[in-house]
Amino acid sequence: MQLFKFSKEDLVFQKLQVMTQDVRTAVSKLRETYSNVKKGNRDAYVGDMVRIKTIYEHIAMVREEVLSSLYGEAFLPDFKESMVMLSQAIYDTSKAVKDTARALTFRKVSEKCLTMLTEQIDAYLSLVEEASSKLSIMVSQMSSDIGEAIKTGREIQILERSGDEIKDSLLTRLYELESQTDVISILQLKDVILFMDDILDYMEEATMSVEVFYATLKS
Repeated sequence: MQLFKFSKEDLVFQKLQVMTQDVRTAVSKLRETYSNVKKGNRDAYVGDMVRIKTIYEHIAMVREEVLSSLYGEAFLPDFKESMVMLSQAIYDTSKAVKDTARALTFRKVSEKCLTMLTEQIDAYLSLVEEASSKLSIMVSQMSSDIGEAIKTGREIQILERSGDEIKDSLLTRLYELESQTDVISILQLKDVILFMDDILDYMEEATMSVEVFYATLKS
């Protein structure tokens, strides 16, 4: 059963779903980017970066459409506020994906760092990929079963906490490499790690928006 019977609310949900599907595609492409960086396939990872940037720009465009609709038509204030928050969190997620890809590709990554960190980076990217899938599911559930959307959001929050543990371990191991590689490589990988952390953090913010939305329905 739909929570809203009016097409204007449905349109907002549909556009948010487009945004999350784009995020999922961008995250998958980020995984490919990292794989091509490890292989040293520059043409491939530069192409991946271009594709991620294009997806990011599309998400930004759809977000503008969402905001135009929310501020251009009559919506309940609580609905408007929570949807603005959600669209911002999804957009910020896509920007963090783009920033991660850019950090990976702006210069050749130290082979020493890749060798030492690759297992944990792969594990982190797996978490990000799983969370992006759940983000899309969560938004698709909002108009029909908000309770299930909340449950899915909590699964994303668990993934974010797991990501924090991997991030801390990655940073510790990276700093242990300071005497074995150049400073620029250390800073580059640090940026990659922190931007990956941002991806999960912004997905968690998206779940907070859904909880705000749920609270307004109950009040």
